[in-house]
Amino acid sequence: MTRPDDFEPESPEFSTWADLDKAIKANGGVLRVAMWALRDIDGYGRLGVRVLTSIHDKLADIGVGHLPFDLPNNQHQSVVLYKVGSEAGAVVAAVRNGSSTADAESALRRLNTSDAVQAEKAKDAKLADLADKVDELEKLLASFRTVLAEE
Repeated sequence: MTRPDDFEPESPEFSTWADLDKAIKANGGVLRVAMWALRDIDGYGRLGVRVLTSIHDKLADIGVGHLPFDLPNNQHQSVVLYKVGSEAGAVVAAVRNGSSTADAESALRRLNTSDAVQAEKAKDAKLADLADKVDELEKLLASFRTVLAEE
């Protein structure tokens, strides 16, 4: 049997839903886990409709949403869990509902202006500049080779 590309054999295990909630909080309010890790918290066997509904409800009880919205029934697939009241939750809710709330606007603005995003933009600009310089050097080397070949 082939497994999806996003299979994570090292996905953490959780003893309780509270442990899962702590792990989500410790990871900035967002955590990616395999479905088997969620299934195993309550010791379920298969990821049938009732089990998926129970997992969804347990996640809601601890204030956690999930992507995709419909939990997959494949134990090897991963889901992204996020705290509902967080900035990630505001963005997901805005996208899902097509709404334009102040919370979503604020979360998106913080995302766009975060230090990490700005650092990545600066890095991309430097890489583009270096690529241009490499192109110039390659043209210069080609010219030198042509001159040397003529001698």
